[in-house]
Amino acid sequence: MLLSIRQAKMDDVDALLVLTAQLGYQSTRCELANRLEVILSSDKHRALVFQNNETLVVGWIVIEQRITLEGGDRAEITGLVVHDLARGQGVGKQLVQAAISWAHSKGLNKVVVSSNAQREGSHHFYKQMGFKQKKTSIQYIKYI
Repeated sequence: MLLSIRQAKMDDVDALLVLTAQLGYQSTRCELANRLEVILSSDKHRALVFQNNETLVVGWIVIEQRITLEGGDRAEITGLVVHDLARGQGVGKQLVQAAISWAHSKGLNKVVVSSNAQREGSHHFYKQMGFKQKKTSIQYIKYI
């Protein structure tokens, strides 16, 4: 598979919708397009896609620059998915490396990622990429 990583664009919405569903999240085309538009217009976010040699989008990653009182500046990977049929071919690794390069270009010195406890494959993947497990947490949500 040939390397082709680029900034996501609005024309990618349909492909991103398919991949997002594979990650287990259902969105309408309009919802995803609105979110992508916000991300693309922000200098604190980077959305990258991986195209295979047939120009099909087979993976995406979103990384953002964040600041917290307790931890300072950091980059956080907020989403990564590789198409079921393209897994194990280095797509995710290349997307993470590109995201880390973006974080480095922003002067950031750490990248954080959270992974659902049930996604054991992703835990192994991130450890192989040099990420260290920092903690285990439970996420709460309240709809308002």
